Amino acid sequence: SSGINAEYGDCHGKHNIPFIFKPFYYFMATWVGKPLAYPGATYPINAIMSKHLGAGRVGHMLMSKNMSRAKLETVDKNHIDSVFVDNRATTEDGTPIEGPGQTLVITCEGNAAYYEVGAFEYPLREGYSTLGWNHPGFGYSTGIPFGYADANAIEAVYEYATKELGFAPKDITLYGWSIGGYSASYLANSHPEIGNVIIDASFDDIIPLAIPRMPDFLQSVTENCCRKYFNLNNAALLPKYQGPIRLIRRNGDEIISTNGRASGNRGNQLLVAVLQSRYPALFKDPEVEDTVSDWLDQTSPVPRRLSVPGYDMEFCKEQLRNSVGPPDDTLGQGVNRDEKLILAYYLFSKHLTDCEGGHNNPLSRKYFKMPWKKSDDISS
Repeated sequence: SSGINAEYGDCHGKHNIPFIFKPFYYFMATWVGKPLAYPGATYPINAIMSKHLGAGRVGHMLMSKNMSRAKLETVDKNHIDSVFVDNRATTEDGTPIEGPGQTLVITCEGNAAYYEVGAFEYPLREGYSTLGWNHPGFGYSTGIPFGYADANAIEAVYEYATKELGFAPKDITLYGWSIGGYSASYLANSHPEIGNVIIDASFDDIIPLAIPRMPDFLQSVTENCCRKYFNLNNAALLPKYQGPIRLIRRNGDEIISTNGRASGNRGNQLLVAVLQSRYPALFKDPEVEDTVSDWLDQTSPVPRRLSVPGYDMEFCKEQLRNSVGPPDDTLGQGVNRDEKLILAYYLFSKHLTDCEGGHNNPLSRKYFKMPWKKSDDISS
């Protein structure tokens, strides 16, 4: 299967570390970085979870008649444990029957989650065909979950989905929860033809979250170690994907917030990066930027809506009918201040879903929805 060269420790370019320090950084990445970033790949967590994983697989088998398990080999020779539930329905002559089962959702789990007991069930309960997999070193997957290894793993999963399972890229939705947002962002960046992306409780970049968890005197070591082995920079990847995106923000998220409040949620920066890449003339306007920052401090759409004078949905739809994007470098030009805020709020609310609860709370069914498409509103 296709993948990136493992010598490039980060997935965006070679991060140089002097040769003499490489053993030290590898030691730090393996014995300090991995337990913090991917505890699910450590022996104690795998041992504790082994019985639960077995029970989870049996449970999925009992609930799903069309379940199959596969071992996928990556370009760096890791083996990725995966499970697929086929909910595609056909007529007697083999004609596909329209429904959610014709869409495949690939789930990318968090740093201590597995397909057996993780987010795999979210799309499954909505009737979608679902493909789950475990990060390198998790459960029966082999390897160490460095950034390049995880990227190669999701590439192998995608190749399996398209070449073996027969799903067209446009019929594939990526769902990435927590650190799985990196896996989904990487694949969306590599394959812009993918149909949809849902990012739940994830972040823009791992470094602002890693540094506060380490002693101050190790700040430069932490930065170098992350850039070499755990360069999970979603804000450098996801904005390059211009298909439909839904970002789910857990308003009580205690893991990816730097201050324990919605204003410190690192998903905020990811949302801003996505919106600015799609509609730069609008979302890079200083007044719009300040207003969006205020909206992100809030957890309810009501005060946001009240801050927008004369909200007019039909005006927004008309602007989008004349838009060529995303991306669209001109959307927001030639309109007054109030109209900019109206348009910004409309697009902001279409891309962000506020969700009650903390980082590890199971996602309520009402929040698992396919992303908004511009065509949905233009045709209405």
